[in-house]
Amino acid sequence: MTTADGAVIGTTQIHGNAPRNRAFNIVLLGDGFTAAQQGAFDTAASDFVTALLGTEPFGDLRPVINVFRVNVRSTDSGADDPAAAGGTGATARTYFDASFGGGGIRRLLLANTATVLTTAAAQVPEFTLALLVVNSTVYGGAGGSIGTYSLAGGATEIAIHEAGHTAFGLADEYPYWAGGNEADRQHHPPTEPGEPNVTINTDRNTLKWRWAVAASTPIPTQTNPNPAIEDYSPSPVADGTVGTFEGAHYYHAGAYRPEWNCKMRNLGVKFCAVCKAVIWNRFRPLMTQEVRAGALMSVVARYPEHLDVFAVAPDGRCVSNWWDAGSGWAGWFSLMGGVASPGGAGSPITAISRFDRHLDLFTVGTDNRVYSAWWNAATGWSSWFVLGTIRCRPGSVITALARYTDQIDLFTTDESGRTMTIWWNGAGGWARDWVHIGGGIAANGAPVTAVARRPHHLDIFTVGTDNRVYSAWWDQRSGWSGWFPINGITCRPDSTVTVVARHPDQLDLFTTDSAGRIMSTWWNVTGGWARGWFQVSGGVASPGSDVTAIARYDNHLDLFVIGTDNRVYSTWWHEGGNWAGWFNVSGGVGRPGGQVAAISRVAEQIDVFVTGSDGIAYSTWWNGAGGWAGWFQLGIT
Repeated sequence: MTTADGAVIGTTQIHGNAPRNRAFNIVLLGDGFTAAQQGAFDTAASDFVTALLGTEPFGDLRPVINVFRVNVRSTDSGADDPAAAGGTGATARTYFDASFGGGGIRRLLLANTATVLTTAAAQVPEFTLALLVVNSTVYGGAGGSIGTYSLAGGATEIAIHEAGHTAFGLADEYPYWAGGNEADRQHHPPTEPGEPNVTINTDRNTLKWRWAVAASTPIPTQTNPNPAIEDYSPSPVADGTVGTFEGAHYYHAGAYRPEWNCKMRNLGVKFCAVCKAVIWNRFRPLMTQEVRAGALMSVVARYPEHLDVFAVAPDGRCVSNWWDAGSGWAGWFSLMGGVASPGGAGSPITAISRFDRHLDLFTVGTDNRVYSAWWNAATGWSSWFVLGTIRCRPGSVITALARYTDQIDLFTTDESGRTMTIWWNGAGGWARDWVHIGGGIAANGAPVTAVARRPHHLDIFTVGTDNRVYSAWWDQRSGWSGWFPINGITCRPDSTVTVVARHPDQLDLFTTDSAGRIMSTWWNVTGGWARGWFQVSGGVASPGSDVTAIARYDNHLDLFVIGTDNRVYSTWWHEGGNWAGWFNVSGGVGRPGGQVAAISRVAEQIDVFVTGSDGIAYSTWWNGAGGWAGWFQLGIT
């Protein structure tokens, strides 16, 4: 009855694709399954996944759950069932030595915990929860360092209940120990339990779960009139009411549970609100996303009710999250194993949507080459592939434009700072290689930005080696112009020139000068370039923070930046008036030198994204009806 009575066959991931170091990794191991019975274990594992994801709140947490099946062959089928605990007296030679009858209680199903944990760690080193599936129809299970459950009726309910103990530290909420009405289980000892879902306290002001109790709910909510027996009388309040219900933690009286019923009391029912909150809190660190310092998040609205957000994790992984009006935020996931260049502030992911069922992504990889990937609603994500022979400066930014559905134009700088472009169109695919634009060379760290005022016209901008702002343009009829300076300003070498085309005959430029002042100028077809630059409402940016600008309609602009105190600021301009003063957006604080991403899905909606001072991705929004919302960690809703 040791590991000599079987062998590990192999491990299969049966659910999830979250990075193991940022996931809730469940390992299911089989005991008492012979070589011929491995199919039964496979089925049991699949049944568990289906049941888990169908149980609140695990369905909502799906993006950060991985499940692994570890097939183990045992010599015999089943488990030990000692007669002393009311069993049949059967013995079985199994790998993990599973046995009913723990503590003299037949349903308490135990195993060699050390062997289970060692095996789980050997197969999935990042495992979070190990559950042992025992091939017996005798009812049983247990929670502790590992969870165990048998294949009795309602097996998956047993499994999820036991996972409540093992993974989340939840207590049993039923009022008995060995089977019911034990004389020594009448009243709970006067010691507060450590588990979060049971208590001996009935003081509303200090109750563990006071946050969930309505002022109108009496405390205690239900008491046991006869502690000599278990009280299963109906609830005196509506289903789902959180209060204090007597009878829990294996005692008839003196211990209280949060709701009248819960999966930690009876199988086949929901977790109570308090247990669900405990589960959510365990998952919350996995649902948020740390973002590489300085790397801009990219956001795309493929249609007005949908957002796709892309970011680079601190380790360089390319990650994404998406929101849909019908389902909320989906949760972060890694993009096909992509890793971005760590140089400078780190290369961001640039994303565009040429039409509402397609995405194109671009970044600079760890070898400083330009990579792309795409997603289509019909086929899903492609793999990453290299574009041309260019080698970029570490941390370079790729600027991408879709002038129309079947055209993409890319811009970046190579390792010597030359301003480069390549393009794709539906007729010919990607051009052979990158082209140097007009002899231009950018300052170290300065990206090339671009805008398409019309489908057959491009305007591009960068900061040159003399730290002045330069521009060039391309028109289908005449090709590329030479670079020319937009005089009147000296920038930081790594400044970004942000450009917005509010309508085809207008350009508005924003950047930061050498003192960090937020500066603007403009061009229009009537008067050409304005005479000089001006400071926008006295604004000054945190060193390294660039200005983000959006035009919700053709006579309005909104700006965002991280200020010198690292708070998130915004201002706006409307035709006919002056620039508004800068204001802090909902109390938001970002990283020093951080970037703000913003998008307007519809004219009266703005969605904003930033990396907080804790390195986590945050978002907020504004709409014309309600104004600014509060910030929230960008994860799962």
